[in-house]
Amino acid sequence: MIKQIKSFIYAFEGIWYTILNETHLRFHIVVSVFVIIFGALYELSACEWMILIITISTVLALELVNTACERICDFCSKEKHPLIKAAKDVSAGAVLISALGSIGVACFIFIKPDKIIELFNMFLNNPLYIILLLVGIILGILFISKFHSKNQT
Repeated sequence: MIKQIKSFIYAFEGIWYTILNETHLRFHIVVSVFVIIFGALYELSACEWMILIITISTVLALELVNTACERICDFCSKEKHPLIKAAKDVSAGAVLISALGSIGVACFIFIKPDKIIELFNMFLNNPLYIILLLVGIILGILFISKFHSKNQT
């Protein structure tokens, strides 16, 4: 039982390390939070939620794998090597394909003209929502750009 608990702790340490050190993961987290908020406002079906959860978790997981690949490559060789470059490029490409797929999923789920108009009117009729949206955007930008480890590797 202790071994399993330690495994979870190590996994969370890996996630935390990546949050501290990788701007791209922080960007994906911010976008995911906004997608979840808009999903709640859209009153998505259970099936749409399942698709979003799978999509979000895939992008975040691949970003973690990409970071692991980059760290292993950096450890193995400080010099530039075509195979190291290829490994890093391939792992980054996996994240890109997943992120582009998630945009496609979002388009299918969220591009509903009647719902967009309804939400637009909701924001126009309640300035507090606009303020909350702007605060969320500002906090998201700060999280992405300013939050970093003091002893980055």
